[in-house]
Amino acid sequence: MKGLPIHPLRLPVVAAAAACALGAGIAVAKVPAVITWAVPPEGASGYLMVTGFSGVITKYTPIKKIVLQNFAGATAWPTRMQRGELNFAIHCGFKVMDEAWKGTGVFSKIGPLRNLRNVATGYGLAYGFHFVDPKIKSIRDMKGKRLFLQVSHHEQPTATRVMLHAVGLTYGKDLRIIPIRSPREGIQGLMTGRGDGFAYGAVPGLAQVAQAKGLHTVPIPPAILKKIHEAEPVWGATTIKAGRGPLKPKHDVSTLELGCGISAGTQTSADTVYQVMKAIYDHHDEWKKVHPLARQWSPKKALQTFIQPFHDGAVRFFKEKGLWTAALEAKQEAMLAK
Repeated sequence: MKGLPIHPLRLPVVAAAAACALGAGIAVAKVPAVITWAVPPEGASGYLMVTGFSGVITKYTPIKKIVLQNFAGATAWPTRMQRGELNFAIHCGFKVMDEAWKGTGVFSKIGPLRNLRNVATGYGLAYGFHFVDPKIKSIRDMKGKRLFLQVSHHEQPTATRVMLHAVGLTYGKDLRIIPIRSPREGIQGLMTGRGDGFAYGAVPGLAQVAQAKGLHTVPIPPAILKKIHEAEPVWGATTIKAGRGPLKPKHDVSTLELGCGISAGTQTSADTVYQVMKAIYDHHDEWKKVHPLARQWSPKKALQTFIQPFHDGAVRFFKEKGLWTAALEAKQEAMLAK
């Protein structure tokens, strides 16, 4: 794909330096006019985020078009990015990114996908254990119930096991697990009474069940949330405030948070990644109203999840913001050396 030169800088000294570089035969970084971006299905939070900040990217960078390519989940696009067919991706699957980088889990037969790079943690999606029966008010009350769970996403069974173990319950024995492939299966299962609960993010589809049968999120105590994070670092913690959708609890509910962010391939130039980040963060006010969770984006939060090396363009941005520390550099070098 043919790229366009970066917009000329106006400062004479910088322009002169660029001219010298050209005279010395040094290649000048290029930013393509068109980039590809892997996104979840239309209507998902990630899809809305990308459509939101696409406007500032095409407004403030040489990129003039962003082609969105829909994928069912975070496991579907990493091999495409490995081959250089995708520039960026937005996802809520840092555990999947970790497995892709290491060549484990669903990528064990493919092997490590070393062209993938972390770019940023953008926002957190509240993730909880939602039950129909109002009598289920604590984790212990889940005993003997049936839970829909995406077991193929390894961080979810891990969180469930740790949570149950903390209160003396056993995964699969005290709480029966019903594997599902998509959130739609979980919602349909609750509607038809095949299960009692559904572990998933606080997605709008839950409101349908709440309206028809009643649905609430069981609180997870902070001490247990900490244990889950220690067992699987991709998990964070958050609080669903009273009255917030889609389930609008009567009281604040402490629960898990699943980080969502951006990845990019090494074939995407450092200058392209840097300019994309500059557009997203320096012009946040212009797109943050696209989704309630879009307000979470900040340069500091962008460094929240470090499970694979950051793209060189992202590192350049963090250094410019004064956020890239010696400790982060050491961790980056250690990952790349493996």
